Amino acid sequence: MNTWLVIGVLFGSVSIVGILTLLFESFFSKIKQYVTTIGVSFVLSLICIHILPELFSNPKLSSIDNPNLGVYLLIGFLIQIILELFSRGIEHGHVHGHEHNHEGGLEITNKVIYTLFFGLCVHAFIEGIPLFILEGAHHLGHTHVNASQGFSAIFFWAIVSHKIPVAIVLMLFFISAKIKKSTAIILFFTFAFMSPLGGLVGTFLQDQNWFDSLSVNLLAITSGMLLHITTLLIFEEYHHNKDKVKNILLIIGGILLGLIIFS
Repeated sequence: MNTWLVIGVLFGSVSIVGILTLLFESFFSKIKQYVTTIGVSFVLSLICIHILPELFSNPKLSSIDNPNLGVYLLIGFLIQIILELFSRGIEHGHVHGHEHNHEGGLEITNKVIYTLFFGLCVHAFIEGIPLFILEGAHHLGHTHVNASQGFSAIFFWAIVSHKIPVAIVLMLFFISAKIKKSTAIILFFTFAFMSPLGGLVGTFLQDQNWFDSLSVNLLAITSGMLLHITTLLIFEEYHHNKDKVKNILLIIGGILLGLIIFS
């Protein structure tokens, strides 16, 4: 996939969704749960059917000396848990731990806003680094090995599908925080650029000899982060939701969508 096309689609899709959410707040507030559930289920299907099997079985990906990809998947889990101390779980489609004022409304301080924003941007940056690791050629030892284009494309679409629900929730959070629209847009565009920026950093790291032994491990870490988000969102809230049947159907629909499109 063309590097600049990938960056343009990723940045553009997140930005457009954010602006539309700002303009049509009421509509996106109503569909947020549906978009989040379908999107997360879609990503989970890509992780289970394509990303993890190829990560563990493809000889082009597992030829690093003595890899232990399972450990790095767990590291990804732990990194995401730490990041959520800052982001308050906004990657899951909602924000945990809001303080309430005496009138019972949400009291969102600047500290909450910028701490959450920091955690979310770090998550997006790390997530973007592997975008181009499988593009072009890897230097495994001194041998050039062509990467799997299919895997890199699937990983890209998993990131896009994950980012769109997050974009809706983030903009709705900015609106609820009652910050100035100009500030909200600047912060949002910064967030939208973090995954593309991570991808650009990844393209630089690909050319560094010391990075060869880390690239596959980084893919495993990012996959672990995504796996944590997708599984926690599906099993955390919706088993206790009054619309349990509807949510189960949305989850099944998202999984089937991933299977159909990338079968």
